[in-house]
Amino acid sequence: MSTEPETLRVELEEVGARHWWASVWATLASQSGNAYMRFVGVVDGCPRYVSSTFPVPRMWGTVAPGEEWAPGMTASLAELRRSIEDDGWRRSGRGPQPWSLTYQRP
Repeated sequence: MSTEPETLRVELEEVGARHWWASVWATLASQSGNAYMRFVGVVDGCPRYVSSTFPVPRMWGTVAPGEEWAPGMTASLAELRRSIEDDGWRRSGRGPQPWSLTYQRP
């Protein structure tokens, strides 16, 4: 009997993306009007792992963050990857962005 392995995708999301009021509050509470982003490990549409947050300048439209103007991004991603891999997930794919990672676990 074979079972399909679970698949986990790492995504980038704005803090409060799942709740609009949390996003507004995070922006209003920041001193410079920054947005706060985080990485999320998602399985079947449900977040299972959440990284620490990092600030990005609030902009119109979507621009992929870079460490030079989103300090803490690299450390946040490393933290999430460590948590995922410590739980037995193995990387099975990589996309164009540093966080575009896919993991599988039996």
